[in-house]
Amino acid sequence: MRIIACLAASLDGRIGSATNLKDRIGTSADLEHLLTVRNQADAILCGGETFRQHAAIRKGNQQERPPLQCILTRRFALPPEARLFQQSISSDPPTPILIVSPQPAPLEIQSQYPDHVEWLTTGNSNPVPAILKALAEKGVETLMVEGGGHIMNLFLQAQAIHELYLTICPLLLGGQSDPGLVTGLGFPVGQAPRTEVIQADWRGQELYLHLKLQYPSPAEAD
Repeated sequence: MRIIACLAASLDGRIGSATNLKDRIGTSADLEHLLTVRNQADAILCGGETFRQHAAIRKGNQQERPPLQCILTRRFALPPEARLFQQSISSDPPTPILIVSPQPAPLEIQSQYPDHVEWLTTGNSNPVPAILKALAEKGVETLMVEGGGHIMNLFLQAQAIHELYLTICPLLLGGQSDPGLVTGLGFPVGQAPRTEVIQADWRGQELYLHLKLQYPSPAEAD
């Protein structure tokens, strides 16, 4: 399975402002770029916070049918009235949705969502291997990760992301509580994922990078 990620970040590595998480930091060109990258995916995954800020169906600008919508949540704080759940019912067939959590969702939680929503329990360890196994069994060939920083950290810790589409936006946010591109305990320098530039383009004052991820072998990490 090919796994890609697509995000936009400020010059200081922030993907949004804590003062209003709904504010996009990129231009309309960056949004169009995101929609174009989505065309490659037959499954798109995001975390609960990212979902709550942008709760519509995630779909490419040339896709007739939406990809499988995957949401990783710890607290099940996903509003049942969100556009994704309401819009998914109106399509024929319904838009596929998979909700992933460390612990099983209680039946009273599941009953709040459309019947076609699927549920996956991963346990308390890094959920990425279980997610990839489940998606592979569904025939997913390209998974797209759309953040946020906690989800990016989980996939990088699992050495699972192969390519990153990253838009560098010409602004400095600087807030200590602003969400970052990758959040977590971090990596020692010798164990840090590194990138190789596949393509770099300027569009106005935004830099669009297509990066290949490289992970150290155990011997290199030592």
